[in-house]
Amino acid sequence: MKKSATAHHVNRRPQIRLALSRPEVAIAIGVSTSSVNKMVSEGALPPPRIWHTRKLWLVAELEAYLNTWPTDEQVDSENRIDRAIDLSGRAFEPPSNASTSATLADPDQYLERYYDRLGFDPATMGEAEFHKLQLEATERWRASIPGTPLNKRERNALAQLVGYGVGVPVHWRKIKHCGLDTQERLVARNYIETRSQVRYPDRIDSYILTEDGLKAWQVL
Repeated sequence: MKKSATAHHVNRRPQIRLALSRPEVAIAIGVSTSSVNKMVSEGALPPPRIWHTRKLWLVAELEAYLNTWPTDEQVDSENRIDRAIDLSGRAFEPPSNASTSATLADPDQYLERYYDRLGFDPATMGEAEFHKLQLEATERWRASIPGTPLNKRERNALAQLVGYGVGVPVHWRKIKHCGLDTQERLVARNYIETRSQVRYPDRIDSYILTEDGLKAWQVL
């Protein structure tokens, strides 16, 4: 009989984790692995420690960086975390009362929940199936966005982009408090398009307001 992901982990002895791999960091803070790379490049997360070909993030350093992130109430237009808002609300969403320290110190608990949410069984499935399930979960999340009310950050980003006009590329640094989650939501609604950097095609260079985006802002 096929073992469940929960059964696979239930008898494991709790372990203190001093360092995490890239996928574990992503799961611990609720983002994708590509977002971890972006956060490191933007200074929102520390660079990894390297041993031969392995790259590991020290839990203590991760917590130190995360503790410098602003709260929702803090407004700092020059804060380096503006572009590092996590992608919460997708395939995995940590409990609202869970502390960052607990999440990082005991990733197995969240790995188990994450696997259950994805429908992934580490005992019988491999990496390719894991990534396929992640992509499917992300697509379901994107498909759920159109038709839902705009949140505060989305409205704020639209208001800024309207000042530049439809079809005008605007460097992402000029749009304050428009993090990755807000960007993804506006793209899913077809309110903005994104343009990639020439040197680093996997990174966003600018936002472009669409006609749909302008119409949405006009009726707010």
